[in-house]
Amino acid sequence: MSHTPAFGLLGRTLGHSYSPEIHAALGNPVYTLFEKEPHQLEPFLADPELRGINITIPYKQDVMPYCTRLSDTAKKIGCVNTMVRRPDGWFGHNTDYNGFVFLLKNAGIDVAGKDVLILGDGATSGTIHTVVTDLGATHTTHVSRNNAPFYEDIADFYDTAQIIINATPVGMYPKSPRRLIDIRPFKHLEGVADVIYNPYRTQLLIDAEEMGIPYSDGLPMLVAQGVYAAELFMNTQFPIERIREMITAMRSAQENIILIGMPGVGKTTIGEALAKETGRPLLDCDAIFEERYEHPSQYIKNHGEPAFRKKETEILNDLCKENGAIIATGGGVITRPENYALLRQNGRIYWIQRPLESLDTADRILSTGGIGRLRELARVRYPLYEAFSQAQCDCTDAMAAVRFIKEEFYEHFNHQRA
Repeated sequence: MSHTPAFGLLGRTLGHSYSPEIHAALGNPVYTLFEKEPHQLEPFLADPELRGINITIPYKQDVMPYCTRLSDTAKKIGCVNTMVRRPDGWFGHNTDYNGFVFLLKNAGIDVAGKDVLILGDGATSGTIHTVVTDLGATHTTHVSRNNAPFYEDIADFYDTAQIIINATPVGMYPKSPRRLIDIRPFKHLEGVADVIYNPYRTQLLIDAEEMGIPYSDGLPMLVAQGVYAAELFMNTQFPIERIREMITAMRSAQENIILIGMPGVGKTTIGEALAKETGRPLLDCDAIFEERYEHPSQYIKNHGEPAFRKKETEILNDLCKENGAIIATGGGVITRPENYALLRQNGRIYWIQRPLESLDTADRILSTGGIGRLRELARVRYPLYEAFSQAQCDCTDAMAAVRFIKEEFYEHFNHQRA
């Protein structure tokens, strides 16, 4: 006889979810996913073996009538995302509230006394509105497609908005990178948050990073709300550091390591060694291009460099939506500005360097022509490599380069946690 697992996530269409991973890490290995149709809610929630559930779209309000008691937070927001069975029936709470509070504090984004602009007017934006109001925001405005002010009115807020929060799915995998608004014209922006966690950096957040503005994706909110739900499920408490440790572990496991640099610098060699050392898959852009079409040099010879670059970007658009991989790019990937967002959305970018005289130019049509040609390429490309990269690495000694990248990559995430 089968039994209903005691804990899980309730929704209509769930797909991939990080929730089982989060709860397993907290000592609850039986957490599972429950996909239910509306007519199945009542018998599902009546199952006495069910002890605690998280709730996601579209049932955050539908489950409320089944709760004997609601927390003050759930009442204020008007929806629940966590239910725990108690002796007197279901208790409903909203740990998304706690999760978003953690997100803001973790990113150093202070909304007290600030003018806040929220993109979207759905259930998540309602939770965010409640949080920022409770934290002392002076003024909060929702911009949406359905109710004024609309996205086409965004210029009205260029002089006033100080914090911008995206509470919509625009920019989420697989339709990334996309954005609802351009934040660059805002004159007093102090913080940007996005509830999306796949990709880690939406175009909105990439823009904030380039502007030097504190920002956060939605992973801290996701992990924190899961931890707070687990506390209710397990009747225990976890230290704040436990949340940060889990975020660091998830980010470092899923962030891509991106290798850029001159043709023949050794990106594939280093990528292969990194793959062996870390157990991550290697995605070699030039090799994949050759599998799909023909050798890059031959394709450039037959169709021209602009046609090659367009196809290369199409490949990047697919590859860079992956997580936890090593991606070795072609030498000219930095010549198209749109490639930066593709690479950065899920990746930390390393500029691989070595003396021009030691570059391998065999079968590389764009770098043949001796040291003069290489210097010409370097003059154009070096500033672009620097602009694209978060770290630089000398690969004269390939294995030393591998060690450096491994150490720098994980130190980066540990530093973020600290």
